[in-house]
Amino acid sequence: MTRDEVVKAARKLYAEPGYAQTTVEKIAREARVSPATVYAQCGGKEGLLRTLMDIWTTSPTVARIITDSAAESTGRAKLEVLAAGYAAHAAEAGDIMRIVERAAPSSPAAQEFLDVADQRHMEALEMIVEGIAGNGDLADGVSVQDAAKIIFFHFRNPQFVLAVETFGWGVDRATQWLVERVAAAILKG
Repeated sequence: MTRDEVVKAARKLYAEPGYAQTTVEKIAREARVSPATVYAQCGGKEGLLRTLMDIWTTSPTVARIITDSAAESTGRAKLEVLAAGYAAHAAEAGDIMRIVERAAPSSPAAQEFLDVADQRHMEALEMIVEGIAGNGDLADGVSVQDAAKIIFFHFRNPQFVLAVETFGWGVDRATQWLVERVAAAILKG
């Protein structure tokens, strides 16, 4: 329970005022534990950032997206499941994604964690695209790796946030638009 409280405190403080501005002492105070407990249970600031990244990238939602996508019979349906999954995952872990993305430019550890997250993301996308290719729905001349990169480019959290929040499209319009763009790029006409 103590570890969960420390992780919760770090998640809150890393989101606002930010990773760089948050100290172990602030996390300890928020979680009502000693700084020594933060180090012992969670590995300090970097250990907590890694824990948050693991929450983000190993969420049951990620496994469900892969499983549900695999169950669909067409490439288009697989993309629609993927898009709905992105929206669900952003709702559950979007704050963590932003924390790591914002911390990466000034923290080598955060950049390393972001690289691991991106690698896990690409591996999951390649599994989904292999299913699209297995159905015969992948466009001619588009490799599994290139299709995964196209999906990654369009649905990566900063682009999703741009469409949903900055453009003001909301989740439904943004996911539909992104599905249309990706389908046009990777699926047979």
